[in-house]
Amino acid sequence: MQQSADTGSMHLVHDDLLFMRWVYDLPTWLFGLLTVGVFVGAAVLGLRLTHSRLNRSSMATLIDNGTVGWFFSGVSLLYGLLLGLLTVATWSSFTQASSLASQEASIIAVLYRDLSGYPHPIRDTLQGDVKEYTHFVIEKAWPAQRKGYIYETGLLTQFQNHLLPFEPRTKAQEVLHGETLVTFNRLVETRRLRIESVKGSVPSVLWSVVMLGAIATIVFSYLFVVSSYRLHALLTGIMAGMVGLLVFLIAALDHPYWGEVSVSADAYQLVLDRVINQKIGLQPID
Repeated sequence: MQQSADTGSMHLVHDDLLFMRWVYDLPTWLFGLLTVGVFVGAAVLGLRLTHSRLNRSSMATLIDNGTVGWFFSGVSLLYGLLLGLLTVATWSSFTQASSLASQEASIIAVLYRDLSGYPHPIRDTLQGDVKEYTHFVIEKAWPAQRKGYIYETGLLTQFQNHLLPFEPRTKAQEVLHGETLVTFNRLVETRRLRIESVKGSVPSVLWSVVMLGAIATIVFSYLFVVSSYRLHALLTGIMAGMVGLLVFLIAALDHPYWGEVSVSADAYQLVLDRVINQKIGLQPID
């Protein structure tokens, strides 16, 4: 067994997101509750400061709830479309990230099986490198990704340094070696795509539009003339709660490898168990 070349290091994906990374360490239910609570609390507090002033002022006699409702419907419709499109986009990114993880795991399985055709002792060395990389992904890379970090490693470079000097002696070995190189290049490419996916997120300008739109929609609801503060607060709170739920959903799916709502390493564990460690037989489905 060759000495490991893993002198990996971790670095934060986005330094500008350091202030909000902590929310992804929270349980999902608490993350959602805090998000909805902030929106509802801010909306009700703002209504508390404006409701009595508006109803007692001369503007109350000039406001037509029907006209305000028409404009409010337009604003809320446009904002709802924005949130809907962002939700679809973030879910699409999440499924794509899950697909990349499954592809990388499948390529590892194919590569490990291809290496079984190499002669000893190079076969044991190369398969040992693949096994070590699979353990690295499960035990180090994935926990780091869930905390918003990327764990860099030199294990694939170590594998490459062991693979490239091999000189095929037969036609079969030449074909096998060519296929192995193609598979290895696919592994490198897929790993790079996964890392880029870890870095991906909704641009800050879109988040600015989402927050400004939420403020505009909630503030617009204050312009209705409702004599009962409790009724007005109930209606505004329900609307703010729905906005908070959608914002929470977008935020939870925004980083597909962060927090509890994230892509798991189950595909890699399955390859490690079924292909590398060859645990044959019926396995329970988690």
